[in-house]
Amino acid sequence: MEIKKYEKINETLYFYTHSTGVKVYMVTKPGFAKFSASFSTHFGSIDNTFVPIGESEMMTVPDGVAHFLEHKVFEQKDGGNVFEMFGRLGGSANAYTSFNMTNYYFWATSNYEENLKTLIKFVQAPYFTKENVEKEQGIIGQEIGMYKDNPDWRCYFNMLRGIYSKHTVRLDIAGTVESISQITDKTLYTCYNTFYHPSNMCICVVGDFDPEKIASVIDASLKPLECEKEIPREYPNEPDGVAEHIAEQHLPVSAPIFCAGFKDSVKTDGTQLIKRRAAVQIALKLLFGSSSECYNSLYNEKIINGYLNLDYTAENSYAFVEISGESSDPEKAGERLLETAGKAQFTQEEFLCAKHMMYGRAMLTLDDSEDYMQNLSRHVTCGLDMYEIFDVYENITAEDVRKVCGEILTKENYCLSVVR
Repeated sequence: MEIKKYEKINETLYFYTHSTGVKVYMVTKPGFAKFSASFSTHFGSIDNTFVPIGESEMMTVPDGVAHFLEHKVFEQKDGGNVFEMFGRLGGSANAYTSFNMTNYYFWATSNYEENLKTLIKFVQAPYFTKENVEKEQGIIGQEIGMYKDNPDWRCYFNMLRGIYSKHTVRLDIAGTVESISQITDKTLYTCYNTFYHPSNMCICVVGDFDPEKIASVIDASLKPLECEKEIPREYPNEPDGVAEHIAEQHLPVSAPIFCAGFKDSVKTDGTQLIKRRAAVQIALKLLFGSSSECYNSLYNEKIINGYLNLDYTAENSYAFVEISGESSDPEKAGERLLETAGKAQFTQEEFLCAKHMMYGRAMLTLDDSEDYMQNLSRHVTCGLDMYEIFDVYENITAEDVRKVCGEILTKENYCLSVVR
């Protein structure tokens, strides 16, 4: 086991790679009452084309298979209920599927070891049959119907389809009723055996515990499998520019909502990706945050009805900015956002204030074991070091921020999605 100390933020990370290939990360937080752990796989909604383990040719699976698989992994062969198992041990469990990962996790204030054994055991025990897959198709079909009726969800994915013409990030995470109808038990086993191999998975643990003891629990719980090579994946070649600049839909909403998207075509990874994320987040805070001139003018003129949601999503093969809110005049709001982005005006004092605020927010995630575990899981699943953000914030400059504004926040990269 290796130990890495981060003196500036007073954090210690214990990590090692198990013989099966699973990467284990542990953070001890003395005095914390809550223990949180995750078992995640680098398999998300965008991973539809890949070479299965033991084969040599690319294959494509139906849209929504990663999310479908997340649901089915909870089903036990003996009919047991995983959530009840955690409940009897005083734990609370859940899972989610994102664009690039599926994460199973729990938190508890007692019975840490038994809860951790339960997590690892059920994720490693898939049970798929023709009958239970057909049953799940109906359940997820209803979930997809709920997403179709959710104005915020529709506005968001209409924006993604506006800025991306080919990349699979434009597709709904749950897929469609038509696509999930093509999923079979064989499809699920192929994806499970490939992406749920320990070589493609990570375990993250945060709380007050003995690292050696927890490592022994993990080692005893993992099935003995040989380490595998990295999974070849293929994504569509995405052209520069956006597919469309306006996307519109009508749904029963009390007031129009909008989601302005900016496509980032610059591909980075590792430290450069973390630096780019930091620069964009600072830019969004400076230009459109609640203390910005743009936000206050929009709010005082009653063009927007509340806070703007600001976010930047970035991985190796896709990246985009999202600015969303409720507006009486979405087009005017979009025009004002574009105008502000084009100027990218802020003082050095404003830059330092925003930078320090973002640094503080990053520090805040270290004060809750579940937030810490989730943030660590998202980073290590994609091969990133979450602790680099603190050095990045210390060294980032106003010019770094202006540079990303000029590269991303342009009319060419812009799509306005509106739900009326």
